[in-house]
Amino acid sequence: MLGRGSDELAVSDSPFDCIILGGGPGGMTAAIYLARMNRKTLLVDGGRSRARLIPRSYNHPGFPGGVIGRDLLARMREQIAELGVPVVEGEAAQFERTADGFFKADIGGRLVLGQNVIFATGLEDNMPPLDHAHDLVAEGYLRICPICDGYEIAGRPAVVIGATMRAVAEARFLKAFTPTIAIATLGEAPQWDEETQAALRGENIEVVVEPLSSFTKTGEDDMDMMFGNGKLFKGVVVYAALGVRPRSQVAAQLGVRLEEDGRINTGAHQETNVEGCFGVGDVVTGLNQIGVAMAHGEVAAVAVHNRLRTGSR
Repeated sequence: MLGRGSDELAVSDSPFDCIILGGGPGGMTAAIYLARMNRKTLLVDGGRSRARLIPRSYNHPGFPGGVIGRDLLARMREQIAELGVPVVEGEAAQFERTADGFFKADIGGRLVLGQNVIFATGLEDNMPPLDHAHDLVAEGYLRICPICDGYEIAGRPAVVIGATMRAVAEARFLKAFTPTIAIATLGEAPQWDEETQAALRGENIEVVVEPLSSFTKTGEDDMDMMFGNGKLFKGVVVYAALGVRPRSQVAAQLGVRLEEDGRINTGAHQETNVEGCFGVGDVVTGLNQIGVAMAHGEVAAVAVHNRLRTGSR
């Protein structure tokens, strides 16, 4: 499906100034800025932005009552439409550099050329083995970002799902919002040493290693959790701390340097080691926040504009 201005896609011999992969807050911010600098821009949106799962964000500036993730994305898409930016619903199957220095993308069988590319492809959260886990996130029963919504715990007991030091770090972070914290490994052996285990006991953080027998949604955003040993947590706020998988495979096709965790390595202007390639948002090493992704998009858009303006491309 093509958005407004999609007739421009038929012009394969007239490259876009910039192709943006990813229609989340970072990618759409870059598109807005580039359009307002009169740059011919194509936005490719696979519809997989993490923001679509946010039930309501209360920490994004400018929204005192909070904002639903899908509503924020819809408002940004409306702004892009008003600027006439063409949007392709889909993902790039292949990306390569042509002999004359352009970037060629295969998007749903259609080949398009660009002078620059911004990767705003985001990441995937590793979900716990709970039925309909993504729906639980969208409904607010399963949380994946303590920075985003730890404040809303408001002293209620919380359970962090995970068996690695990531879960330990998250449980300790949440101590600022509630005194009652447990880590549930869901049957996996904890991947930390006895010294850490002793420290957790001293911090009054319980560790439950038994498998989960059942869970029930209770209230507006908490759960009851029953474990194999008969232990029951009632009315707990649940966080998953199972890590993420950056969507950086297409960037890697172009030789973009990745960090050890698979995220895109960028410089001060969101540039990568490949001339004309930029990275923004959660796929870049940094804080996974809407505001950070938007700032990345602004910086990358200006860098692309200046690169075109000065004749670097």
